[in-house]
Amino acid sequence: MARWVSPATAVFAIAVVLGTAAIADAAPDEGPRWPSIYEPHWPNIPGETGYDASKPAPVPAPEREIVTGSVQSPVAKRWHDFKPASTIVVPAFEGELGLRYWMNFGKTAVNLYDIPGTAMVSRLTYDGLQGHAVEMFGRVDHTSGLYLKGYVGIGIINRGQLNDEDFPPFISPYSSTMSDQREGSIAYASADIGFNVIRQPGFRLGAYAGYHYLDQSVSAYGCGQVGSNGAICGNPIPNNVLVITQSNHWNSLRLGLDATVKLGGPFSLSLDAAWLPYVKLNGGDSHWLRIGTMPGDFTGEIPEDGQGTGFQLEAALAYAVNSNVKVAVGGRYWRMDASGLSHFENHIVGVNASPQPVDWKVESYGVYVQGSFKFGPYPTGGFF
Repeated sequence: MARWVSPATAVFAIAVVLGTAAIADAAPDEGPRWPSIYEPHWPNIPGETGYDASKPAPVPAPEREIVTGSVQSPVAKRWHDFKPASTIVVPAFEGELGLRYWMNFGKTAVNLYDIPGTAMVSRLTYDGLQGHAVEMFGRVDHTSGLYLKGYVGIGIINRGQLNDEDFPPFISPYSSTMSDQREGSIAYASADIGFNVIRQPGFRLGAYAGYHYLDQSVSAYGCGQVGSNGAICGNPIPNNVLVITQSNHWNSLRLGLDATVKLGGPFSLSLDAAWLPYVKLNGGDSHWLRIGTMPGDFTGEIPEDGQGTGFQLEAALAYAVNSNVKVAVGGRYWRMDASGLSHFENHIVGVNASPQPVDWKVESYGVYVQGSFKFGPYPTGGFF
């Protein structure tokens, strides 16, 4: 007897069969089927159960590379991809400190004029001056290019002579006397601040501004007439008698250039040239045999002053004994000129005197030897 099946049941049965078939066909393409109840998928090794020659055999993973010192590092392989770091300059300073002996020569001269300044009254010339000085010098350079330099010295002027001239109509006839100069002295100092505008391995050029001081004293002993006026030192004054002392104090501003050139090997040449745009003179003249209480006598030292200009030149050839010690031989020339007044007012007994114009000139030059020691470089972090 046949059994009746409803249409809904038939449709449901057909859908179940078709869905099962669809899932079976889609499984290999739509996702992994591991573990599989039908066949082994891994590993697919010859000789093993389920081996399928149409499927690829497993490929072993590559061994991990071990980096040792015997092979090039992966970082080294890619070094060209890195840019070198910028050079870092650590602020630091270094310097030089030394001693110098200077054999110096020179001349100091003054021209005294009448009150209007139109005629020369007298001229005193201290010539053939020779002396010896010792000085300490130093220099400090910073990596920024700034530098400080200077020196201080003291010495004697033990030789020379004074020619004292008096001119008509103020003294008639013309008079010219000679005296020995000895027991003179010299003291000086300089301080500059500058900047190295050029810095190369073999050449350096700097520009600076600074201050210079010179104290010079000369003394004349004895007196003998070499002109035609027998009334003045016609009877010679012995050379153990002090007759005149001149003391001058020069203060100057400096503008200059200095350079160092390496000549090869241990040798180098240093040069220094300064212009003195402003020079100030303060001094005094003591005519010892004319100081007294009688009319016309001097009451004491006659003050003098003036202003002018000048220049200073210096050069030295150095030899480096080692990296820290140098010796050198050099030379220098200084010249200063000034115009001003001799202040006779209130300094002549019984005379209503007035200031009189004067012109001054001083020259100092000579050769020196020196030794110096280099210190540094030292980082500035611990100081500034």
